[in-house]
Amino acid sequence: MLTKEILQSIISSGEGHTSEFKVSLPANLKGVAEEVCAFANASGGIVLIGVDDKNKIVGVTIDNSKRSSLQNILGKISPKLPYEFYFIDVDGKNIAVIDVPSGTNKPYVLSGSIYLRQGANSQKLTSAEEIRSFYQQSDKIYFDEAPCTEVDIEKDIPVSHIDDFKGRANLNPAIAELQVLQNLKLITRDGYLKNGAALFLAEAPDRYFEKAVIRCVQFDGTDKRYIIDDKMMTGTLLQQYFKSPVVTKITR
Repeated sequence: MLTKEILQSIISSGEGHTSEFKVSLPANLKGVAEEVCAFANASGGIVLIGVDDKNKIVGVTIDNSKRSSLQNILGKISPKLPYEFYFIDVDGKNIAVIDVPSGTNKPYVLSGSIYLRQGANSQKLTSAEEIRSFYQQSDKIYFDEAPCTEVDIEKDIPVSHIDDFKGRANLNPAIAELQVLQNLKLITRDGYLKNGAALFLAEAPDRYFEKAVIRCVQFDGTDKRYIIDDKMMTGTLLQQYFKSPVVTKITR
């Protein structure tokens, strides 16, 4: 379950690959089910009801009848998809949250159609080429989502790295470190940190990923024979970014 602080951070970031906003529960609930199906066929995501297209929280009221109708239409997604539905109060305004995991039994189908989240939009796969491509990739584990089994979350993730993230994301400093990782879906179901999270948060990620460094070389002339400066940036991706000579020059 998302915390209020994580939810506000997601809203401020706007809609994207893993988030969809709706100002109210539409009369045609199939549209919501299509979004849920699309998230399940991709890397998971959340549907927030009670947030407008300008990222403003307006709140929503969903009575038992509407909630039952929503559950019925979501129940038509096949195979059966586990998801969470709950409300979060933000300054007196309720936001309905449909929290969708990346499905383990892809493809998920609604009314005979496959939907897939692509960027900030959900698409219905219609051509034979699109469907063939999806089937070919449905079992593919993307690098960022794969588990980094060598990282011990308790030993190899400095608290200072997570505190730095919480500060930059304007999250409540009191939120537990493990809760941040869980809320942002940075941990696999087996309890391992995902590769993408390891690159951003682990101590010395190049211990686990040999090429997780940036090397900048300055040559004298254009023939690349004489090196006049050579720097290697290590650490987390964010630390490497701020060590970059270009960024340093801009921020000074």
